[in-house]
Amino acid sequence: MVLVVLVGLAWLAIPSWLQHRLRLHRVDARTELVSTAQRLSGCFARLGVYDNPACTVALPVATAANTYRLTGEITAARFLLRAEPLGEQAEDRECSAYLLDHLGQRSVSGTVSPAQCW
Repeated sequence: MVLVVLVGLAWLAIPSWLQHRLRLHRVDARTELVSTAQRLSGCFARLGVYDNPACTVALPVATAANTYRLTGEITAARFLLRAEPLGEQAEDRECSAYLLDHLGQRSVSGTVSPAQCW
């Protein structure tokens, strides 16, 4: 009987725990995107362009937990940063890839609105 109860609890708890992990790793993606955008904006403020070689923005880069890969299109006048999910994070259908541009516009490719992901 105890085994049945434990299996039932695990059956309920494991999906919630997995969803929690997906949401937790989304923070890594957003943090890395915003940090990179801030460095690029600082470059633009100092040098007048986003793509100056003196800028210390190296792409692609993976988040610390290796759950997202950050890539981007950077030109003199604009940038578009993208965080693509890696590994088990690719199972996140709600907030799949995150995007952030030079105007601060945020979007996602997924099944929910950007406001719910950001």
